Amino acid sequence: LKCLRSREMDVNEPVIINDDTVIISNKNTTIGYAHFNKNADTIEYIFVHPMFRRSGIGAKLIITAEKFVGRILKPAKPISPMGQNFFRSLKYQDRQILS
Repeated sequence: LKCLRSREMDVNEPVIINDDTVIISNKNTTIGYAHFNKNADTIEYIFVHPMFRRSGIGAKLIITAEKFVGRILKPAKPISPMGQNFFRSLKYQDRQILS
């Protein structure tokens, strides 16, 4: 847990690019990104580096995209088994969209 906390402290704030992608990185690598379709209100793709999974990065990506769009975004189909687990998770379900 100590290593996870030190990695989290090195994480930059999310950045929106091209009005359809949110990226979170640190000084060494891209930690995660999500591509969204603001016209269809969907998250098209989301990826979090395996070393940073289960630390809230995925929820942070979606919250950032939803704040940018101003609406709740739903996952686009098909949804992988790992994606299904994420979208059922508490970190995703408990997110606050426009706060």
